Amino acid sequence: MGQVTIGIIGISGRMGQAVSAEVEKAGYKVGPSYSHELADQVSLEEVFAGNDVVIDFSHASLTATLLEAALTNPKPLVICTTGWDQAALADKLGQLTRQVPVIVASNTSIGAAMQRYLVQVVAKALGDEFDINLHERHHRFKVDSPSGTAKTLIADIERAKQARGEEITPYVVSDGAREPHQLGVSVARCGSIVGEHEVTFTSLEEEITIKHTAFDRTLFAKGAVKCAKWVLTQGAGQYTIFDVLSLKADIA
Repeated sequence: MGQVTIGIIGISGRMGQAVSAEVEKAGYKVGPSYSHELADQVSLEEVFAGNDVVIDFSHASLTATLLEAALTNPKPLVICTTGWDQAALADKLGQLTRQVPVIVASNTSIGAAMQRYLVQVVAKALGDEFDINLHERHHRFKVDSPSGTAKTLIADIERAKQARGEEITPYVVSDGAREPHQLGVSVARCGSIVGEHEVTFTSLEEEITIKHTAFDRTLFAKGAVKCAKWVLTQGAGQYTIFDVLSLKADIA
């Protein structure tokens, strides 16, 4: 195989540009790529036909169309877009993953993946004497709320609690006394914050905090390229960032 070509869906956006720079730094080539601004020049089908692997950093409204295009010429795919309905698109995603490897990653930061791992360990180990809160902060322009990473953390905590025979219900943090078995969720959209997720486990005597802060969105681009490199070596199937980092995918 010659030089690996990587197509970027959403290349005109801030993350798309960051990924493009990281692809070249890694010694790969940016192949035919797509964005809303380039739609009259390159089609999604051409992106899959013209590349060895594709990275998606676009918008949830495009995901269904993207999967349809991927099925016309299946190639390894890294989906970094958040906010799309995985349940509604499960059939299309399943069709694709039976043919090629696909990574679905709501956050491609290595540090964020480690946070998820640790949160699962702690959530499973501690009983309901510890109240759990999740607070996330992003820049003022971020639309989805809570963030995709926050939703993933919530799902991780729910699975960990179910594994120890407990149930937990996410709720929006507000005034009033706390009910048992609740997972408090709060969101802030302000300034130019790249991303911050904090999970706290608080009892009447002590508190454990597991926090991840992103200072520069370049880290997501680096992680996405790492995922693209890894997925090229895999067989058909659906994978996560845990697989890329050789972490046990579901410790719960």
